[in-house]
Amino acid sequence: MLLPYYDHHLCKRAQCFITCSALNYGSIGTILGHELTHGFDDSGRMFDKNGNMLQWWSNETINEYINRTECFVEQYNRYYLPDIDEYINGELTLGENIADNGGMREAYYAYKLHIKNNGREVIKLPGLEHYTHEQLFFISFGNLWCESYTKAASRYAVEDSHCPGKIRLKGVLTNSIEFARTFACTKGTAMNPDDSKCRIW
Repeated sequence: MLLPYYDHHLCKRAQCFITCSALNYGSIGTILGHELTHGFDDSGRMFDKNGNMLQWWSNETINEYINRTECFVEQYNRYYLPDIDEYINGELTLGENIADNGGMREAYYAYKLHIKNNGREVIKLPGLEHYTHEQLFFISFGNLWCESYTKAASRYAVEDSHCPGKIRLKGVLTNSIEFARTFACTKGTAMNPDDSKCRIW
């Protein structure tokens, strides 16, 4: 039922020895982290633990939070969809972008904790033997956003609170120090730009 995001038996079918964790954390782990992070996005932060709309953060914390969210708004405002000659609305998509970025980072560190507690797995996925566990995590994350868009779908997407998949992927990965380190992306390149990386926590 959870395919293609989670598969406990993936390794058995692929005739490999336990390398599923990196793939599962990169996909379903990221989705779970995304949903948890919504509790602290630009609207979720306004509700307390009982679901009541209540200011439970200090003014100082709120101001710092708002300052950090501006980085996301500015970053996503620069993403352009050439097929429809439109830019992403970083304000409209802010909550989802916060959840995307936070969710992937939480899943990555949850995976690292899993490895620390359970040991490193042996990689023997046919055709993927030369990738590290961390690289497989990010490859699995990237697979989440593999999609095709028609012009009509792109026009609809710019009015939605979710960015198109390719923007969700690029936005998160260009903010990720962990991704840049894992794939040795040189500073100043497309996937590790010189701009400040947006991060709230």
